[in-house]
Amino acid sequence: MFLGTKDESRAELAHGLIVDLYSNLLAEIWEVVSALVGETVLALLFTLAIRTMGDKHPFLTSIPVSEEGVSIHKMREACQQIGALEIHRGFQGFINHLFQLFSALAEGVIGRELFPKVLSKIREGERIISLK
Repeated sequence: MFLGTKDESRAELAHGLIVDLYSNLLAEIWEVVSALVGETVLALLFTLAIRTMGDKHPFLTSIPVSEEGVSIHKMREACQQIGALEIHRGFQGFINHLFQLFSALAEGVIGRELFPKVLSKIREGERIISLK
């Protein structure tokens, strides 16, 4: 059995941690914001953000959104062939765009609810990427 190099192991670990981090963060965002604006509106906002960011980060377009939320399983599949840094950058842009949409909709109410959670996860993503 070939175990690979230490760098490959670190890259795989970073990849898994980044995917887990953003999977959990999207679930948290969905939980908080759907309680404020409803599932239908939130599904629309997620879809708009994915379409906007999909040109720059095509893996985002593979993530299905419905009124039940974002399919984490499908997200993991979409991210399999992408490096941790690209995943991190893609989700940073996606979440930033979501915040812009949330601000336009609710004038900062949603941002105040989410900002502490999102900022800590983004910082954790930066830490994971820097370990590579």
